[in-house]
Amino acid sequence: MRIKLIALSQIRNIEDSVKRNPMAYRKDTTEYCDAMYDIIANMSSERLTRIVVPIYENYEEMGMADDRYVADSLMMIVLALYQNEIGEENIYDLGWTSYIEDFFRVNTATA
Repeated sequence: MRIKLIALSQIRNIEDSVKRNPMAYRKDTTEYCDAMYDIIANMSSERLTRIVVPIYENYEEMGMADDRYVADSLMMIVLALYQNEIGEENIYDLGWTSYIEDFFRVNTATA
């Protein structure tokens, strides 16, 4: 599925950015990215479809049907699942509404 590939690519792009400029990102960014990558990479097609289709339909209703938005939303859901699994307050509990990469940036995470 195209959305899966886009999400995995975006995760790797975040990790590359962390390598180039580690001070601009939260210290736990690589851990979170590794977890998100593993979860998405190993997600069954059926489960991925159950998550992605309603997201896409929502964006479509708003006239914003774009694979990058859908992939970003998938990444947020997966991050929240991981945070719940490790007993942390998740990205939604924190009220995050921006792009996932911005969540990891020091200047926006602390703002």
